[in-house]
Amino acid sequence: MIRIAIDGPGGAGKSSLAKAVAKELGIIYVDTGALYRSIGLYMVKNGISPSDKEAVIAALPDLTLEMKFEDGRQIILLCGEDVGDSIRTPEISMAASTVSAIKEVREYLLETQRSIAENNSVIMDGRDIGTVILPRAEVKIFLTASPEARAKRRFAELTAKGIETTYEDVLREMEERDKNDSTREISPCVQAEDATLLDNSDLTAEQTVKAVIKIVKKEIKRRKKKGSALYMFLRAIVSPIYRFFARVHVSGKENIPKDGGYILCANHLGVNDIFLLGTTYPRQIHFLAKKEWFSVPVLSSVMRALGAIELDRGGRDVGALRNAVDKVNDGGVIAIFPQGHRFPGENPADTPIKSGISLIAYHSKAKVIPVCIKVKNFKYRLFRRIDIIYGKPISFDELGFKNGGYGEFKKAAEIAFDAVCTLGGYEKTPVPENGSEE
Repeated sequence: MIRIAIDGPGGAGKSSLAKAVAKELGIIYVDTGALYRSIGLYMVKNGISPSDKEAVIAALPDLTLEMKFEDGRQIILLCGEDVGDSIRTPEISMAASTVSAIKEVREYLLETQRSIAENNSVIMDGRDIGTVILPRAEVKIFLTASPEARAKRRFAELTAKGIETTYEDVLREMEERDKNDSTREISPCVQAEDATLLDNSDLTAEQTVKAVIKIVKKEIKRRKKKGSALYMFLRAIVSPIYRFFARVHVSGKENIPKDGGYILCANHLGVNDIFLLGTTYPRQIHFLAKKEWFSVPVLSSVMRALGAIELDRGGRDVGALRNAVDKVNDGGVIAIFPQGHRFPGENPADTPIKSGISLIAYHSKAKVIPVCIKVKNFKYRLFRRIDIIYGKPISFDELGFKNGGYGEFKKAAEIAFDAVCTLGGYEKTPVPENGSEE
């Protein structure tokens, strides 16, 4: 999954560019500006001044906006009606710029925009996509051009649609809108620190598309790297040796995603589990390791180089949680053992589990991949077969999340770990009717 954010001033060609890139890459194009234009249109049609902040806020509960995609085309329904090109006039453009500076309007549309990008590869264009809407977008581009070049393009676009105006009027309105967008207090139009600046004043539409595709493919190639050089070097050396002596058998490889951020949920039999997952999973895995290991100077350096995350098991480690979520959001893979401790020789379905995996899944919105480690007689000995079974990814919705909270986290952890146990054919030991174990 990849999310592309294209920001920049009006008239730079963001919308047409985003549409072309979406078609080239086969992903969803989300015209966020159309949402603000639709709100601007509603205000104008209902006699509400876009600059009357209180009136605009009061009108928000009365309007409904729905975004649909049909045959790759985005359709905006305002109070049930398709807005079409009625939102593309200079008057509505100014109204959109004015209402978009209102905090409550931006909050009204924020979740609508983010929810689309949660489970889809998308490209969005607007004024604050990379800074506010999708701050963790894999690709951020700030598209700009001189005011004269942008006004010339916009004038040609409006003329082609039969809208009467003049180049001078378009240039004046564009310069006024640039000032409004870049100086407003709420989500100004500014370049994100990690965005690539692309000036297309002297580029054709085709050349601009090629430039963006090049930037996107470069990022995709970077993200597909399987891990840090040290991690993959050690894996290449250790993996064949370890797998030979341990007689590791892997199944469910078709369930392993090639890229993107995911969480591995596995049962815990012994220290070897780290090596078992590390040598069988094709990408780098980031493990949460107890902080005591990081107190050893040399070991600490090696563990950090290998991508380990320091964890204080004495309580709820918010820092470790945040680091794990960041790793997943950046396209990394995190491995979690919900049992918390090693349980060799015991039925994993009967062991207690912790809800840490649910917290990471909830805050990252990442899918969970169940992994069952199964060893005959539950003892790690040379040449004894070990089965590593990868299950199908479990989505955010399948984990039952709605509003968060202890109950949901506990249930989500149970759902994920039950999937692990099911892979290995484990079931809870029945409790006798008298309530005591025999």
